[in-house]
Amino acid sequence: MRKNHMLYLLGVATVLVTAGLLLFPQLRKAGEMSSGTALARTPPRTPIPVVVALATTEPFTETVEALGTAKANESVVITPTLEERVVDIFFEDGDAVDKDQVLVKLDDSEIRYLLAEVSATLREQQKQFERISKLAKTNSTSRSRLDEEQGLLEIARAKVAHLKAQLRDYTIRAPFSGILGTRQISNGAVVDSDTVITTLDDTTVIKLDFTVPETYLGVLRNGMDVTAHSPAYPDRNFNGTVTAISSRVDPDTRSVTIRAQIPNPDRLLKPGMLLTVDLVKNRSQSLIIPEEAVILEKDKKFALVVSAENTVEKKEIVTGRRSPGKVEVISGLNPGHRVVVEGITRVRPGIPVNVVETRKAVRLSG
Repeated sequence: MRKNHMLYLLGVATVLVTAGLLLFPQLRKAGEMSSGTALARTPPRTPIPVVVALATTEPFTETVEALGTAKANESVVITPTLEERVVDIFFEDGDAVDKDQVLVKLDDSEIRYLLAEVSATLREQQKQFERISKLAKTNSTSRSRLDEEQGLLEIARAKVAHLKAQLRDYTIRAPFSGILGTRQISNGAVVDSDTVITTLDDTTVIKLDFTVPETYLGVLRNGMDVTAHSPAYPDRNFNGTVTAISSRVDPDTRSVTIRAQIPNPDRLLKPGMLLTVDLVKNRSQSLIIPEEAVILEKDKKFALVVSAENTVEKKEIVTGRRSPGKVEVISGLNPGHRVVVEGITRVRPGIPVNVVETRKAVRLSG
């Protein structure tokens, strides 16, 4: 009985093992088929959104930065040349005046009296000379008498001319067109050569003096472009040109003084202002990309380029000069290449991308 029971169990075990051997490959195959079907049904990877910029050929400007002080094209302190009382003032603070416009009249009554006196003397001397000349023609008087009267006539003429020149000093005029400063005198005041009446500045053109290191002497020349900036006008550029280069280098600072002229038709710039100056050292056509598109890997540089099929290619590039936010590309890219500037860390070569924005490189100002 026990023997039959053991045989029964052995048979059952044999059947189970056989069934397992038969079924296991099918189950494994079914599992593999199920896994393959799942992979086949996985949707393709979603393109990664990126922002690109176009590699463009643009003027690349190298500049030298410096600080300069604005000066008026012409500037003068108006003072009298003699001591006298003010009788009339013909200007107000900050007036715009033309050349030779009358600003102040001084009391000239005494000089006019003296001028009238010597003018009368001149007229009498002129008549006396004419009488002696007629007598000399008929030999009724000596030649020496005629010469004496002619000398007296010349002296009278010189006195009149001298007083007329003095009389002009009693009328103070603007030596050139410009803008007056504040008035420093009043009617009735007695002034002399030390008295400041006002100031006069021609600010239609601003002279800007600044220094640069002597190492730039090789590229400095008259006519170079400059751009000045003032904190008072943060959104304005004031463009001008170099008009003079100092003939000497300062031995203490090893720098050379440059003078530029900047048109100032709106009179926004004032003498004495401190300006930041960008002197254009070099301007050339170069292939430019944004600085953020450059990837550094050890001693090499790369850029991620989006192809026409919107897939990413990694290109090694050689860069040259730099300017704030911009890099010159010497080799590795062509004009029109789309380089990734945003989303660089999320993309890899060969994967699809979705270009959500295309930027153009901002033109470098000079």
